[in-house]
Amino acid sequence: MNDTIIQVRHSQLHPDALKKELADRYALGAPMQCRLFDSGINDIYVVNAEGARFFCRVSLTGRVTRKDVEEEVAVLRLLADKGIRVAKPIACQDSAFVWEVQAPEGPRAVVLFEEAPSAPSADKGKQACRLGSDLARLHAIADEQNPAVSRPAIDLHQLIEEPLRKMKPHFEHRSEEYQALREAAEQLGQAIERKLGYEKPVYGFCHGDIHGGNVHFSGEEPTLFDFDCMGYGWRAYDICVFAWNETFGEEGYVESEPWKAFLEGYQSVRPLSEREIQAIPAFAALRDLWLAGLHADVLERNAGCSWYNDGYLDNRLRYFKLWQERAASFLQA
Repeated sequence: MNDTIIQVRHSQLHPDALKKELADRYALGAPMQCRLFDSGINDIYVVNAEGARFFCRVSLTGRVTRKDVEEEVAVLRLLADKGIRVAKPIACQDSAFVWEVQAPEGPRAVVLFEEAPSAPSADKGKQACRLGSDLARLHAIADEQNPAVSRPAIDLHQLIEEPLRKMKPHFEHRSEEYQALREAAEQLGQAIERKLGYEKPVYGFCHGDIHGGNVHFSGEEPTLFDFDCMGYGWRAYDICVFAWNETFGEEGYVESEPWKAFLEGYQSVRPLSEREIQAIPAFAALRDLWLAGLHADVLERNAGCSWYNDGYLDNRLRYFKLWQERAASFLQA
């Protein structure tokens, strides 16, 4: 039989080949090291050159376009100019910030970023307060500048319909639970739409993924990075993500002093309405739904299916229900 040419779902760039390309494109000194750091919704490489560290992000084919990434770079440069600490993109020698590699599965956008400094103080409350105020400042800057974003809005379609569609094949043997999940999510979505609307400053540009893995602190000063989930959406959703993530390690985090400090910091810049505050648990429930949908999508792009099983679904349902119960006052008001 003849050899078969078969379609490639996801390839991974060899660090040595990427290092050569980086050396040709950027004014980085030798010696240079390049290693694969992490793989998920992007491939991330850590790059060492002249005593400094950088991170090179290679997007997955078909998940974002080059235009999407160029808009992300524009947002980062805008925020940096306005005094928000972000891990800045690095320009190539030809002044471009975004370039592409032609992988077997198609074009993949590449960006090199500065390293976000990480030397946190022990004061979690002050860190959370400053992060909250910086997030509010980010929202205010976006309302003034109206940055262009071609990625889908972080709306009810992205938070409910798309995740449920991607998850449905994995619930074939749990159809009653799937239907209950759909009804609960739709109830939350209807309340959000009815009570919050789509006007500034309640709705606008969002980072989309502010959690401990995407923020580094130098003392109490945060540096934000990974704007890959950015889009226009509800600000209460952008706020909820930090508490949602911290809850995995501390289930009562929403009662903690750091979380109160986060909200105080945010409201020192932009006071939240009572309805926005009440909506935070509702958005956290939908965030968990979004995560399950994202993971289902990753299975089809570059991951194995061994871990997306009943145990995984049980865990996601548990956190969804935890936040749904916390959203009771929002649903009833």
